[in-house]
Amino acid sequence: MQTTPRPCYICSETNNPIVASEPVEYRFNRPLLPEGVYRFARCRRCSTLYVDSSVTDDYLTGIYANETVESATEAGGGVDHTQMLSRRLPEFERHWARMKQFRPPRPGDQLLDVGSQTGDFGALAQQDGVQPHGVELSSSYAEFCRERWGKGSQVHWGPLADAPFKSAQFQYITSFETLEHMCDPVDALCRLRPWLAPDGLMALSVPSSDYFHFKFWLLRRSPLTPVAKRVFERRLEFYKKQVLPHTHIYNFSHRSVRLLLERGGFQPVFVELTGWHGRLGTFVNPMARALEVISGSRIGLAPSLFAVASPLPCG
Repeated sequence: MQTTPRPCYICSETNNPIVASEPVEYRFNRPLLPEGVYRFARCRRCSTLYVDSSVTDDYLTGIYANETVESATEAGGGVDHTQMLSRRLPEFERHWARMKQFRPPRPGDQLLDVGSQTGDFGALAQQDGVQPHGVELSSSYAEFCRERWGKGSQVHWGPLADAPFKSAQFQYITSFETLEHMCDPVDALCRLRPWLAPDGLMALSVPSSDYFHFKFWLLRRSPLTPVAKRVFERRLEFYKKQVLPHTHIYNFSHRSVRLLLERGGFQPVFVELTGWHGRLGTFVNPMARALEVISGSRIGLAPSLFAVASPLPCG
């Protein structure tokens, strides 16, 4: 099996196997990775999936700055925002309910949502009196959030490093399905840490390495590939072109989510599988969580992992 000398971003393990490879997707006439091929290595120590690529945040920013609701629909194989929201809103509601268990909202609380897109999670928190703010690389999404959330909400358009927020300004910071698109998510968390109040909460969701590794095997290398491809392609046009979402620089395991948070200055207090939606989720979620328990959190067969963390003392 081919390996890469590029070390794992999370734990620095080297010579990890390349487990997936396919021609890279293009957006706005540019390849999502400069090499023109999407290769995923799987860390032998912490199970993180990471791209074998020299891509930079500046390169990715040049792509994401042009993203709109319409372009995202096209890239997602025709799944429009309304359809996506019907899947994601119940998940956002569960995330917010879980966060409120650890810290109920109080008058004057503020939320920073990193990668806020069309402001759906911020609007949910706003219903409980929390003032939402955001960070977006897409000018279209940033403007959408400003209009949706109204006066008092600040939405920074541009890189996180340039955001003007204040120390301990926020009681909640969230980043849902966003950190995997960054070349240095630890640096992102380190930048967010000072903005979180001492009694605040950090919550994130990131894609699961086990899920995407299994999906690639099923649709490209398993004995069931011919049948599985027909089923997936009927369900979504996306799978006629590729298997993996090429915007993912990383996918994470249960262990690497915890390592990611700890390196970023946070103490994980809760981690769970998430991402199965609708009627399918009713049946699959209990099985996935049972498998996770039996394996001692070494197997996470769900699309994503959701985590809640508290800030570690600065310094």
